[in-house]
Amino acid sequence: MPIECHVEITPVGQERFHAVDKVVMGHVFDIHNTLGRFCDEGIYQEELAQRCRADGIEVQREVLLRALYQGFAKPYYLDMLVERGVIYELKAADSLNTSHQKQLINYLLLANLSHGKLVNFRPGSVESRFVSTRLRQQDRETFRLADGARKGEDQTSRLLRETLCALLVEWGVFLDVNLYREALLYFLDGPDAGVRPVDVVVSGRIVGVQKMCLLNAGTAWHLSAVRERQKSYETHLVRLLGHLQLEKIHWINFDHRTITIKTLNQ
Repeated sequence: MPIECHVEITPVGQERFHAVDKVVMGHVFDIHNTLGRFCDEGIYQEELAQRCRADGIEVQREVLLRALYQGFAKPYYLDMLVERGVIYELKAADSLNTSHQKQLINYLLLANLSHGKLVNFRPGSVESRFVSTRLRQQDRETFRLADGARKGEDQTSRLLRETLCALLVEWGVFLDVNLYREALLYFLDGPDAGVRPVDVVVSGRIVGVQKMCLLNAGTAWHLSAVRERQKSYETHLVRLLGHLQLEKIHWINFDHRTITIKTLNQ
């Protein structure tokens, strides 16, 4: 299985989700009033789980999900899985932001669930946000590869493309791009491959080093999830390349169902 979970996950309907959430959030507000806003996340997780269980709500903490492919394994831990079908991510941050929402959406997609909620205990008043997705596993299996990197490609560049395609077939799209990045680094192993420091040269002077994902001594690859202003993004990658002692960068961009591979040359 591409996604492994040792807990049986059962999607719940929207009506059941809101009924459970009403009970959970009642405890959230009471815990915030009791413990205040300066505890660590784990303390809030444990107390909330205990109170929910006392009300007959099934709660499992730190549920492990693993994305798997041919020896590669990426673990993810869900703060709370409620009633086997609702994910709660509990935070103790200054405020909720888009990265928190993206994290929860990634968990929902991995678990093939629709409903989740972010809860932040740190502000003076509890901050919460519903997160949902209509994407199902079968929806993520359809994608389009716009490949402009084949012309004159060498063996390592071909391996990059073939490995990426295999991962897309295995996991589909819309997941956190860092999963694909870590998997590519795992499989594209070699004496000059991996994350390596590359000198940045301005007017003949080395002004520092930039860590890059390398295929070999002369070729880097860069993975992004840019959905707007892609031309501007490309322009800045070209500017960076102009100051690196590399021949080219393979730029891989995830834009919804379209994955583009473009080779940027010196």
